[in-house]
Amino acid sequence: MSQQTSEESLTPDAPRPSPTSSSVARLNDYRRAKAVDPDLEPLRRQVSTIIDAILADNAPDEAEVREKLRLHVARNPGRPEKALLGHLISMSDRQDEAG
Repeated sequence: MSQQTSEESLTPDAPRPSPTSSSVARLNDYRRAKAVDPDLEPLRRQVSTIIDAILADNAPDEAEVREKLRLHVARNPGRPEKALLGHLISMSDRQDEAG
């Protein structure tokens, strides 16, 4: 049985994962995982704290940003550092396009 990464399975025409609290639940599941590279653990804890703070905000004008971050978390289960990096890059690209 071959495993595809979540990014490989998402194409422009493919349905996107629903950004719900399940994304946060997966992040919490990661935190309880035992097989974590000890060198990445401090970074992942810090990034998880940042993600939690962003998602806990309830400012209506930032709802779209939170929605996009939830998608990145859903696409990168157990890898919050990659989720946050992808989110920041996509937001930066968006800023560049807006000019």
